[in-house]
Amino acid sequence: MQYREAGGRSDENIGLVFSRDVCCICDGLVGNLSSAEAGGNCQDKLAGNAYDCVEKESNGMTADLCWEFETRGYSSNFDLYLAGSTDYGCGCVGTGSFKSPKFDESSSKFECVGVDADFQWTGKVSGNKISGQGSAATGETLFFSCTKRTSGCSG
Repeated sequence: MQYREAGGRSDENIGLVFSRDVCCICDGLVGNLSSAEAGGNCQDKLAGNAYDCVEKESNGMTADLCWEFETRGYSSNFDLYLAGSTDYGCGCVGTGSFKSPKFDESSSKFECVGVDADFQWTGKVSGNKISGQGSAATGETLFFSCTKRTSGCSG
């Protein structure tokens, strides 16, 4: 005796239909993962790392600095420390839209604001490099390019 559903399908086809439906549901769930669930946000790539950086300033000057990203600082997310400078509170750039914002979600873009410096950094991490721009309340601007170090700034 063969079982049939009300829709007329036999039990031989139920497994096939179920498997196809589950695959479709799984595809939908994987497609909606946030960046944190799909491999992390920018903090996961920056915190705990140091970088050798070159800055090109709008006044024609250049500067070589060591940048170090850490947690446990002023920001609830992560912080940027420049040798001989101030603490900059950082966060990953948000994604989504005004109607559906996803805060601190970018896997590569970050922003940092000086606690005492009236200065903001906007950058992007890609592999062992970071790059971007900065601007001061006074109007000074700069570009930066950095390469990941194998040790912290003090080492």
